[in-house]
Amino acid sequence: MADSLDLSNRDPNNLNDHIKVCFEDVLGEPEGAHAIDCVWKLSYTCFNCWLGLCYKISTLLCGICIAAEWGCAFAEIAFYHVWFITPSLKYCELNCAVCIKLMKTCTQCCCEPCCEAFGAWKSVKANFEKQSESMADLNNRDPNSLNDHIKVQFEDVLAEPEGARSIDCVWKLAFTCFNCWMNLCYKLSTLLCGICIAAEWGCQFAEVAFYHIWFITPMLRMFEINCSVLRKVCATCTGCCIEPCCESCGRIFKSFEK
Repeated sequence: MADSLDLSNRDPNNLNDHIKVCFEDVLGEPEGAHAIDCVWKLSYTCFNCWLGLCYKISTLLCGICIAAEWGCAFAEIAFYHVWFITPSLKYCELNCAVCIKLMKTCTQCCCEPCCEAFGAWKSVKANFEKQSESMADLNNRDPNSLNDHIKVQFEDVLAEPEGARSIDCVWKLAFTCFNCWMNLCYKLSTLLCGICIAAEWGCQFAEVAFYHIWFITPMLRMFEINCSVLRKVCATCTGCCIEPCCESCGRIFKSFEK
């Protein structure tokens, strides 16, 4: 696992570009205020040596533990997003679809006849077709990209810019600890709770599907049929009252063109 780690470029996603610190970024002598050359050279050497040494000691003492801690934290985030937040958002989306369909029916009933009479409006129809697979794909467990926003790798969390490098073995071990603890914590969480949570969400969505199929959709259909009568009346009234005026105006403007 650690063999695939790039030890040369430790910040491929430019996470810590803002803390790239060089000697020239901290100390500078303007014209007329120059130290002795050997003092300036020694200052440059001391700055870089102590920067590298202090950073390496800090990462040697704390880096591996911190990487493991971040692995556990992001595993917890991934667990809650995969098993709670994303299904909750999907649950809310299904219930909101009823309101969307109801508003669409009312809009078509009241507004569409007038807009059709003037020829300036076209109805926009949305399709809510959901496809489900009978068997789970063990290779691709997110075919609809529900949780792309929580794809977390070591490079997305920890990165060392130029001038702040830990010891190679510490960086490799931090990489290994982060991935191991993240995978271990997530697998333990799903082992302890995943099956029960999946069963609970199955029951929730089964209940939603039952009410939608046997109650909500038939009631919306009944409402739509009753509204179609009102729509026809509105269309007839609009055709009687407004269309002749529009035709007359059209003929008047056509005569002006001649």
